[in-house]
Amino acid sequence: MSGASSSDTVVATLLERLRAMERSDAAASMLPRECYTLPAFFDYERDAVFAHCWHCVGRAEQIPEAGDYLAARVAEEPLLIVRGTDGEIRALSAVCRHRGEVIACESGHARSLRCPLHFWTYDLEGRLIAAPRMGQQTDLEHLKKVTRLPVVRCELWHGFIFVTLDDQAAPVAAGLSKVEPFWENYEAADLVGVPPVPSDQILPWNWKLHFENFTDAYHPEFVHRGTHDFAPSNHPSGGVSFFPMAPGDEAIIRTVPLLKADGGMTSEGWGDPAAFPPIATLSGAQRERLAFVMIPPGMTIIFAPNAIAYQLITPLSALSTTAANDRISGGGWLLPRTTLSLPDFSARAASVRTGGSKIWAQDLPVNLGMQAGKQSRFSPDGIYGPLETTLVQFNAWLLRKYLQTPADSAPTKSARPACASA
Repeated sequence: MSGASSSDTVVATLLERLRAMERSDAAASMLPRECYTLPAFFDYERDAVFAHCWHCVGRAEQIPEAGDYLAARVAEEPLLIVRGTDGEIRALSAVCRHRGEVIACESGHARSLRCPLHFWTYDLEGRLIAAPRMGQQTDLEHLKKVTRLPVVRCELWHGFIFVTLDDQAAPVAAGLSKVEPFWENYEAADLVGVPPVPSDQILPWNWKLHFENFTDAYHPEFVHRGTHDFAPSNHPSGGVSFFPMAPGDEAIIRTVPLLKADGGMTSEGWGDPAAFPPIATLSGAQRERLAFVMIPPGMTIIFAPNAIAYQLITPLSALSTTAANDRISGGGWLLPRTTLSLPDFSARAASVRTGGSKIWAQDLPVNLGMQAGKQSRFSPDGIYGPLETTLVQFNAWLLRKYLQTPADSAPTKSARPACASA
């Protein structure tokens, strides 16, 4: 049996186990450990899940001028997110139509998009405008007429740029409608984006474990003692709140109270007084809670009384992930312009990063331990408690995605280009 056939068989067997989970309404059970460890299953996820989801690749204000572009990678596909001369933002394949060279692996600015291998050049809408030494002028003109970089679906959602490889996917806003109430009063504060610093640090765990850690309301009481006590999942006046999942939902949400209104990130974690001042346009209720929003497979958002913090996550392989946020690489905030204009803003931002790094230092060993446990022959089926409702919801989301695409219908791809942007 060939390696490819063997891998297909392994994935097909796993999918049968997942179908049995769905039929028995067993989403409250953990996924099989192989879903977190097998390269073949990650390859299946890439084509069956990542290629059909919406992925946040940045903010519109990161490319304000014509010719500004972001380099991104979605389901192993190198992309360029470009602001055109007409002011529109487009997502284009970064693969040159000549020999398949990746045009750019880093973000930047250019009047046109030029392949570094043979200098084939495209305009900002992806049309070929130059192909040196490619025959007679008539041949070149025909080549220009029929050649352009493939266009990928691209939509804006509250200033975030989302792309998908699936032409049939529902609009991004439709899947995130349950998040809309949390935006209320924030954008009235004239928010400005401070994007996260890109990170190439490899996190040696499966992407799902990264999301599970973010959404788990059970562990902060134990793992994050001293850094998360100010935002407890258990509280006499009411702790964590969960929000139901409906068909088509692409977000998973929970909220937790703050011990005092207007608290936020400090140099010690969640606390008071917060490093960033409260957002004056928020309601009293918004200034008393944190909302944690998970948008798999590549984004998380935290709505706090003084900032919106977001994280961009990139699954690389079954056992490797990258993430960019204020806890790992710095930045990833939406803040009122008045906050950014404070004379001591740099010191305040550094304080937030310090507090975030302390929370991250507590998460790091438990993530490593969880991944090690998934690779153990003694890995349990798992038992979820009442504080882990969002984990059950994430399982249900995963099952829905997995079972939409049969194992034998997902195309296989070669390894990603070495210079593809994280």
